[in-house]
Amino acid sequence: MFRIVISRLTHDGLHVTPEQHRTAMSVDEAVLAVRQHLPTADTGALRGDAVQTSVNRVNDFRRDVRTGDGDRFRVVIAPMM
Repeated sequence: MFRIVISRLTHDGLHVTPEQHRTAMSVDEAVLAVRQHLPTADTGALRGDAVQTSVNRVNDFRRDVRTGDGDRFRVVIAPMM
C-alpha cells in the first residue's frame, strides 16, 4: 500500500498546506488518484515507473506540480510502513 499526500504551496514556496491524504494499493492507482485530484496539473513526471524507481531508491516520490491556473502543489507518494 502507498500513502498519497497532496499539499498546496504558497507562491513563494515557503508554506505547505496539506490538502488531501489518501491511500492506494499500487503505484498505478496512486498516480491515477493524483491525476484525478489535479486534472489540470502537468503530471507528465508522474509515471508509474518513475514513481516506483524513486520509491525504491529513496523511499518516496516527491514532485511539485503547477495547475493550469497557476496554483502549485507538492505531491508525495510513499509506501505505508
